[in-house]
Amino acid sequence: RKADWGRDVEITVRAFEKGCAAEQLVDERKQTFSFASAGRQEWLLEDLHTADEDGDGFVSPGGPMNRGTDCDDRRATAFPGALELCNGLDDNCDGRMETGVVNRVWYLDSDRDSFGR
Repeated sequence: RKADWGRDVEITVRAFEKGCAAEQLVDERKQTFSFASAGRQEWLLEDLHTADEDGDGFVSPGGPMNRGTDCDDRRATAFPGALELCNGLDDNCDGRMETGVVNRVWYLDSDRDSFGR
């Protein structure tokens, strides 16, 4: 240690989820350790919110920071920016089902005159 160094160390741990545009900060913890006397110090990060149950890289909201963006952490096909499917579920986490999906009614053209019944 140099003579002008202090005896305190601050450690910051940040957890990010992947995203389309930029990494999204999910949780953060800071801890300051004082080494005024010699010895070992430990820091357990048991409460860091980083659970990604479905493995899609997005974390469900929760924890002290509440910054996760996954709307359904049980389905790997549901995350911000996902393709919206016609399945009655919110796949792209915009709070709505079937956004951008065009639903049309089709009629059978039995006589092949280019008009449905």
